[in-house]
Amino acid sequence: MKIAVMQFPGTNCEFETLVAVKEVGMEGEIFRWNRPEGELSCFDGFIIPGGFAYQDRLRAGAIASKEPVLNTLKEEAASGKPILGICNGFQILVEAGLLPGLVPGGERVEMALAQNVMVSKGQIVRRGYYCDWVYLRHDASSRRCSGSYLIEMGALLKIPIAHGEGNLVTASPGLIKKLNDQEQVVFRYCDRNGRVIDEFPVNVNGSTESIAAICNPQGNVLGMMPHPERAFFAWQLPSFDPRKHRPNEPGPGRRIFESMKRYIEVESC
Repeated sequence: MKIAVMQFPGTNCEFETLVAVKEVGMEGEIFRWNRPEGELSCFDGFIIPGGFAYQDRLRAGAIASKEPVLNTLKEEAASGKPILGICNGFQILVEAGLLPGLVPGGERVEMALAQNVMVSKGQIVRRGYYCDWVYLRHDASSRRCSGSYLIEMGALLKIPIAHGEGNLVTASPGLIKKLNDQEQVVFRYCDRNGRVIDEFPVNVNGSTESIAAICNPQGNVLGMMPHPERAFFAWQLPSFDPRKHRPNEPGPGRRIFESMKRYIEVESC
């Protein structure tokens, strides 16, 4: 299994993402945006990591989504190969239309990841960039999505976020209903007990229905705002105690990459 970790100007999480890919037993390499896009066909899966592609000019992910490699990723996704977009990668997938966002033809946008707006008790308490550890509740069935293939419904993961534009908004309430009905909402922000509370600090960015991650209808493309590569090892967690934990004990983020590997093993056979 060979994974392409995509790199655009401004990407800054490609190396730790590549470490995660290799630690779960897959091969991988960093694939720069200006390489011939035809070379992507030799990979079994793709990850667009976090960062600030093209400095998030215009909108986060907007410029990167127009690169020729994204057209090839659309073709690879249509063939069933898994794609994981993390933070800026999620934004790029939405802007490119690989996840609900740009309507085919490009004439209108149905969903966007807008500027964070933190609301508590009906009042806006903060806007813009925010970095913290959050709890996620897995709201999809296991095997529904490539990036959560091995994760049971209702499971909680503690993973960090670091973004300024993760507020999922839609042009119509009907799209959210569709995402829920088709089980495309993969993770929601929640508290340590798994309760979804639609206000700050549990809902860290104002996202509609506390949505933190969604997949495409086929389940092979996942976009998520939190950074699983930053919680891959237990020593990355705030609660890590070297007296109680092994140096390379797995963290919760590892399950995302293990899921992608298992998805390729099972669904590509």
